[in-house]
Amino acid sequence: MIKNNLKTKILLTLSSVIFGVAMIVTMYNIIHDKEQNDIRMKEAYESVRLNYEETIHETVRFYAARANANMQSPDVLNAFISRDHDKLYALILPRWKVMQAENPSLSVMQFHNADGTSLLRMHQPAVYGDLIAAKRGMVAYIHKYHQTIFGFEEGRQGLAFRVLVPIVNGNVYVGAVEFGISAPFLTEKIYRYTAYNSFFLVRQDFLGTFAHIDRYFQIGEYKAIDVSPKLLPLLREYKSKHSVLENSILDHQHKTFAMTAVPVLNYLNQPMGAVMFIREVPDFWSHVMQMILAAALIALTLMITLGLIVARVYDEMTKKMNFQEMYNQTILDAIPSPIIVTDGDQLVAANQTFLEYLHYTSIEEFKRNHVCVCEYFEEGDTEDFLMPTLNDQRWTEYIIDHPLIHHKAKITMEGKTTIFDVKLSVFRFKEESRYVVIFTDISSIQSISVTDVLTGVANRLHFTMVYEHIINVTRREEYSLGIIFFDIDHFKQINDDYGHLTGDKILKYIAALVKQKIRKSDIVARWGGEEFVVLLPNTSLEETVLLAENLRSAIEQEHFEVVDKITCSFGVAALGENESGEALLKRADDLMYEAKERGRNRVIHALSNPL
Repeated sequence: MIKNNLKTKILLTLSSVIFGVAMIVTMYNIIHDKEQNDIRMKEAYESVRLNYEETIHETVRFYAARANANMQSPDVLNAFISRDHDKLYALILPRWKVMQAENPSLSVMQFHNADGTSLLRMHQPAVYGDLIAAKRGMVAYIHKYHQTIFGFEEGRQGLAFRVLVPIVNGNVYVGAVEFGISAPFLTEKIYRYTAYNSFFLVRQDFLGTFAHIDRYFQIGEYKAIDVSPKLLPLLREYKSKHSVLENSILDHQHKTFAMTAVPVLNYLNQPMGAVMFIREVPDFWSHVMQMILAAALIALTLMITLGLIVARVYDEMTKKMNFQEMYNQTILDAIPSPIIVTDGDQLVAANQTFLEYLHYTSIEEFKRNHVCVCEYFEEGDTEDFLMPTLNDQRWTEYIIDHPLIHHKAKITMEGKTTIFDVKLSVFRFKEESRYVVIFTDISSIQSISVTDVLTGVANRLHFTMVYEHIINVTRREEYSLGIIFFDIDHFKQINDDYGHLTGDKILKYIAALVKQKIRKSDIVARWGGEEFVVLLPNTSLEETVLLAENLRSAIEQEHFEVVDKITCSFGVAALGENESGEALLKRADDLMYEAKERGRNRVIHALSNPL
């Protein structure tokens, strides 16, 4: 009877331990996964916002360059200054057709006189001479301040993104050129960059010609513009759950979607609406339920399995066997994470997972080669990583004295580095102490995708994550730092003539070629579309220019299937003293665009670094 009671107590204790460990590990993983999920959602929102802003600024730069290119023609400028409507129309018409061919979403090109009247509407050439500045705030604004402005504004053809560029003759402001691009152009371009569906919403109090049209989908004080029919069912469900516009995670037809609203500003930087981005995301709570069910199943399996094992061992155990050691070892081996018991210096016990991870068959074999598991510890990038001694304390005592630190251990086996979360429990008997240490692999939880899916090089997110760190190291160690921006020439034409599959092959081939010709310490990343960036730590401007020229030549000499010859335009810069990372990126990007403007297939670099 006493033996049966003892057996029952052992089994109940074992079940409680397994249940407790399973519950603790599961709750820890849920909390950790929730934190990681929140971080990913924030990073995704930031990525969406940056893509949207970059698309806006890229469009403004493009059409500002188009406006300046047109006005550099003396005939065009003279016709504009003399207000010769017919001559200006005849001169601009061929260019207007070319611009419409390259962007069918370009719906407006208009020339404004400085007195507020319209000189020429390329989309309505017969209508001119009206005092348009009295009707439209953007036109009045540029006439007053003579600055390039841009923003969303309604028009007769719908919501359009407008860019107004001042025209100056000498130091005299003579008028402005306006471009209007339909809103779907931006959403389609964002889709090509991110694969996110999107549409525009306009605030009710900013609506003019749209205000009384019922066919636009309304959410709170916003009206959705140009919504794809396939998104309408999702939008109706969103509206049924949200009376105002807000970011949301929505379940629809057994799928989960993240709906993110990025503010849209008018030319006065006033919020006039938003862009709603929609992307399918994993369902976190389904993931939680799966974790709970998996943990419950594992715990139940362990309870049953270990219960049977302990019962059998208990019944068949002889006087020669040490029941306590077998019991402890069984518990250790039941846990999937590596576990050790140490006296602070030497290993006392370890589970099978630990031995298999370090490729040993027994503790005795381990002791013949090592004194302490801490010999495997490597330095990390934060102070949380354990070393054999810290602050003149053994690592076990350091963990006990610093309970608020999230202790981690970094171990590399056969070229694979694993990050462990380290938890330690201590028990003391008389003058001896034993430390039970659990190593939980958190590498897979912490890892995120840092590779561009198409080309296999780093993506823009990864580049952004390491960029400022490399700059800080460069300044601390007083190294030099080179950067290359390059862009495939006439890539849009390649896609149009040969198809996107051919374009994708070219992107992958060029990425592989560049990766072959740089060092392992260098970073090549796909910046977006056909544009790449190469970061070269500890590399001077001269060395960076030489590498860029080698890359340019190598690409030019390659034979590409179907297309035959491809060229690229390069912008090269080096980090200057007190120069910010953002300024360095912009400088290299501007130099790349200068290379394109100067004929393409060339390397342009700054003659000296800015102070």
